[in-house]
Amino acid sequence: MFNVLISSKPKAWESEQRLEMDADRFLEHSDRAAKDISAKDPKSLKRLERIPTFLVYENVVRARARSIVRLGQIHDIQEERSLMTFKFAETGRIQRRKFESIRHRLDVSDWQMNRTHWAVKEGDVPQDILAMITPTPRKYDVVLSFAGEDRKYVEKVASSLEEQGIVVFYDEYEEATLWGKDLAEYFDSIYRKQGRFCVMFASRHYATRLWTRHERRSALARALEAHGEFVLPARFDDTEIPGLRPTIAYQDLRKMGPGKLAELIRQKLGRA
Repeated sequence: MFNVLISSKPKAWESEQRLEMDADRFLEHSDRAAKDISAKDPKSLKRLERIPTFLVYENVVRARARSIVRLGQIHDIQEERSLMTFKFAETGRIQRRKFESIRHRLDVSDWQMNRTHWAVKEGDVPQDILAMITPTPRKYDVVLSFAGEDRKYVEKVASSLEEQGIVVFYDEYEEATLWGKDLAEYFDSIYRKQGRFCVMFASRHYATRLWTRHERRSALARALEAHGEFVLPARFDDTEIPGLRPTIAYQDLRKMGPGKLAELIRQKLGRA
């Protein structure tokens, strides 16, 4: 399932704040995938979050922005008076001319390109189309580095951060983006370049896993270059983590729930 949002407003998709669509255009030209979706049902709206979303301009738009189609994921969907509003995290872009050549495969007709609306399509975005997307270098407020064995706790932290409007890198939120990527190269970019902070969930599992070692090396390399704090350790136990100095202040997760840790991260970001 994926979303296609098309607008006639020249700057509709350029803001970093909440984006919007007229509520009476919500679910127009949707497939059967949308039959159980309702603007009045917050739980059903959650199904539209974290799935691929294309933001497109109508043919009538002559602004420079029209030449780009943005791909990403929406979250925090709300119905506000006569509008559907949401936040958007861009993951990539595709040139309009390329999108025109493949849009029929996404069930986007000529008529739809001349109509402002929000369509929900069934099926997945084809792999070869995802491969045409140019990734967007972007900054996350916080990136989370953890071992799979500790996911249950970390998932609650990620969910709480997202609900508070924090842009967080948590792998399960970006399954479509990660699909087909060279993960060694991509994760190096995430943990070395794209986060304002990295929360490192230290544990006996974290110390021994191959992928956490890779993430840790990238994060610590960034920490050496950073002017100020970057790695924020949070410990499940007292396991020594190679490269992480014991003098760095940490949060003890044996005494702290996920909600409290999320609140501390929010304060660290200056969002209190």
